[in-house]
Amino acid sequence: MPISQSTIEEIRSSTDIVEVIGKVVRLIKKGKSYKGLCPFHSEKTPSFTVNSEKGLYYCFGCHKGGDAIKFVMEFFKYSYVEALEMLAEKSGIRIIRTTENKDSVEENEKLTYALNFVSNLFQTQLFESEEGKNASEYLYSRKLNDETIDNFKIGYSLKSWDGLIHAAEVEGISTELLLKIGLIKRKEDNTHYDTFRGRIMFPIHSTMGRIIGFGARKMYDDDPLGKYINSSDSVIYQKSKILYGLNYSKDEIRQKNYALLVEGYLDYLSLYQAGFKNVVASSGTALTSQQIQILARYTSVIYFVFDGDSAGSSAMVRGIDLILESGLDVRIIDLPSGNDPDQFIREKGSEEFTKLISNAISFIQFKANTLQKAGKFNSAEGKAEAVREIVNSIAKIKDPLKQSFFIKEVAQKYDLYESTLLTELEKISTQQRSERIRTETHQFDTIPEDVNETLLTREENKIIPENIPIEEKELLSSMIENPEKVCSFVFSHINLEEFTHPISITLAEILSHSSTEGEVISVNSIYSNVENEQLKLFLSELSAMQYQLSSDWDSIGSRLSEDRLLNVAFGAIKKMKVKKLEIERDKNQEQLKTSSLNKLDPSGYLKKHKELLQQIKNIQEMKLETRLN
Repeated sequence: MPISQSTIEEIRSSTDIVEVIGKVVRLIKKGKSYKGLCPFHSEKTPSFTVNSEKGLYYCFGCHKGGDAIKFVMEFFKYSYVEALEMLAEKSGIRIIRTTENKDSVEENEKLTYALNFVSNLFQTQLFESEEGKNASEYLYSRKLNDETIDNFKIGYSLKSWDGLIHAAEVEGISTELLLKIGLIKRKEDNTHYDTFRGRIMFPIHSTMGRIIGFGARKMYDDDPLGKYINSSDSVIYQKSKILYGLNYSKDEIRQKNYALLVEGYLDYLSLYQAGFKNVVASSGTALTSQQIQILARYTSVIYFVFDGDSAGSSAMVRGIDLILESGLDVRIIDLPSGNDPDQFIREKGSEEFTKLISNAISFIQFKANTLQKAGKFNSAEGKAEAVREIVNSIAKIKDPLKQSFFIKEVAQKYDLYESTLLTELEKISTQQRSERIRTETHQFDTIPEDVNETLLTREENKIIPENIPIEEKELLSSMIENPEKVCSFVFSHINLEEFTHPISITLAEILSHSSTEGEVISVNSIYSNVENEQLKLFLSELSAMQYQLSSDWDSIGSRLSEDRLLNVAFGAIKKMKVKKLEIERDKNQEQLKTSSLNKLDPSGYLKKHKELLQQIKNIQEMKLETRLN
């Protein structure tokens, strides 16, 4: 459901990039630019520049750059749509989707309204209904305080079979809408009943903080359903892609660069309340690759914290392997048997849990402990099987260097030859590759027509533009500063063929076309309308370069003078022309040497050499006024 281009442009034009970045980076004004320490890499001298006029940022140290949307994506690890939604909310802009999806947009808005209404209803019922007293007392018995209960909007669903249906009807919310988000169910006679009855309700939020579903814990033994149940999947909630509490915890996870991963809602709430705010929960379901991919936006390290009794379960082992396969590092917090994170925090406190974090073990040690308890090391055959299981997990890791270190650790632990383990690793890796190929092959009956183009674009966009001649950067930087005045001058003195780098050529072609057609063009319009990420990054660099080309550019004021820009452009043109002649001169020099070795007449090469030297001299001595006249 794409956001309309007009909405994207409105978000771009309404967003003050200095205000957005200034909330996380201390920016100092330098002329019309702002400088600060880069938030993407460690540095002592500021190399991070923000161009307020063009709405772009660039770091000369790590070469990250873009507009406000790109910054939000890079810094907060948001998707493109999430970044747009955040900036739209900040500017008070209503998101408009493309017209062909208007009906879907309206329906989603209705679903969101319904979920917010139901959440508020559940909260009210927790504290204002007679039934809710039992639920609130239970929450207090689990040591949750009022602040936590209120902050996470915990509520209670009445035991009534149709209480929610009637309350929603009064609010004007249809049964069809409630059906779509799984809050009610349909009977065979086409009547309806509430899905959640007599349960503590935990609203589940999207990464952006919107309520998209509910988790529910039963309060009564006569409830035939499971202890915990979740909303069914809907158009706005897919359980396999959601981590409970991530909207509250993502900033802390990013700051600490590790996440505590627990299983249940109460585990999450107890840890969060105790000060461990870098925690997320898998909502009581087996961990999925989609959940790991989402978590990877914020950290590269996951600490697995599961019930002491479930340690070693097949679901937990699969979860560890999925984390390893995704390229993240995993540590396991070993809880005492019979304890879950919630109980441990309540009984032992934060200090003891901090010690558990410090003593977290590697996946190798965890698997070894689990296999030891299962009696796998009681025989030679069992030991071989156990080591093979550990190597199987190592094979999930894509980094060969990490694999080598883990193999060495296993070899030392069990007094085995590394070569033996490496042979086993290669065998298992080959099997895993074959399985992946078979799985991926069966996923597609046909290959999409644009797959090659998509893959090429993705690979191309990973690469930072390199080896672009500085004179081409200087020239293009002056051109984008004042396209109307500088471009016509430049293209009257230089040809497109004189640019040498593909990215330079692409940008020069865009500027040339606009100049020829008499179109008014700006950096913002170019950035908004191109899809090539290399070109976008290059535009960000050029916008920042304008304040690097000369030591006194910062003192010029809000607008660089036309004369100064023309001087910069003319100087760059001279350098480009001289470089081209120097290449020709060097080539001629080689030919002159060859002719001497072969005893050929060198006079032609000598004559050309003198001509080239003179041309170089003439260009170097040329003044802007002379050239214009």
